[in-house]
Amino acid sequence: MSRLLVVDDELGMRETLTDILETAGHKVDVAANGRLALDRLAVEDYDVVVMDVRMPELDGVSVLQRMGPPPPQVILMTAYALDEQLAQAVDADAFAVVQKPFPVRMLLQLVERAVVAA
Repeated sequence: MSRLLVVDDELGMRETLTDILETAGHKVDVAANGRLALDRLAVEDYDVVVMDVRMPELDGVSVLQRMGPPPPQVILMTAYALDEQLAQAVDADAFAVVQKPFPVRMLLQLVERAVVAA
């Protein structure tokens, strides 16, 4: 069973993603912001992190850049595609960047591919 961390400052998005990913057979933990995500990543090993780009305090790209080795595969989600942030995400080796809203099937396929690559 793969271990996933869902990071989003919106409670509804965390709950929805958790339901979808657990139904698909994954073990899912959540974090409400980037700082909490880094705290979890310091003590737990995850195969994949599904994380929002825009969050208060510490955005998803900054979290990705601060992850210690070996980093998990990271799928970043954004409703606001900013070219500079997307370029930083690619430079920091994000597995994928997806635009919100996205089809559930596409997310599940990305997660499965990321698990295999982990």
